[in-house]
Amino acid sequence: MRRLAFLSLAACGLVSAQGSGLDEGRLDPVWFGSAVVFQPSKDLGFQWLKPGLDLQKRSLRLKAWEPTAWLLGKRGTQDQLFLLRVERSLQSDLDKRLRRGLKGALPVSTAAGDVTLIGRVVDAVGAAEDSMVPGTMTLSFDVKLVDGDSGDLLGAFHTTLSGPGTEAVMGQYWRWCEDLGRLLAKQVPAPAAAKPVAAPPPASVPPAFDLEGALRRIEGLKRDGLLSEEECAVLRKKAAAKAK
Repeated sequence: MRRLAFLSLAACGLVSAQGSGLDEGRLDPVWFGSAVVFQPSKDLGFQWLKPGLDLQKRSLRLKAWEPTAWLLGKRGTQDQLFLLRVERSLQSDLDKRLRRGLKGALPVSTAAGDVTLIGRVVDAVGAAEDSMVPGTMTLSFDVKLVDGDSGDLLGAFHTTLSGPGTEAVMGQYWRWCEDLGRLLAKQVPAPAAAKPVAAPPPASVPPAFDLEGALRRIEGLKRDGLLSEEECAVLRKKAAAKAK
């Protein structure tokens, strides 16, 4: 079960990284910087995002994880063996599960990208998994999002995961990575919908030439003595040509 110690802070609102003792001393403010103000998160433990963060047209580069910090002091052999089992897959699992959470909102690579994602383990507690009464295992880690050009911090995350075995802890880690991907995907604004192009008005069609009506008018002018037979013949010929 994911460690829930941070929930007691929810009623207090935002938590400054400059404070001490967060997550029982497993959260080191120095690694993130004094500007960070953490907020307890149901899915991610502790989190902070730079106000107004916009990742549109950005790309993520996943760097290799830094060496374990052991903030509470280096653990014993059993703890280090547990970490050895899981640390080799931390980056590759992050790559796979982060993509699942992002759902294509951002390109992800281990070689290139203008936003860098950096992680490190800060504590690990193992247990003898072959024991009849296995103990609780915990994995505590930090992740930060850094602008690749300016070096500015864009996001900060910390959590402690716990469970009765390696598989339980890693299952929570996979969900955590997907939750991180979903959070970052929300920082990519949806493109504005294109305005529909109005259809051009239909071209006006000239009315069909009324040949019969023209001939009647010509005959009427002839009866009234206004046209001679020759003039009527010329007009009839023109009317017939126009009607074709």
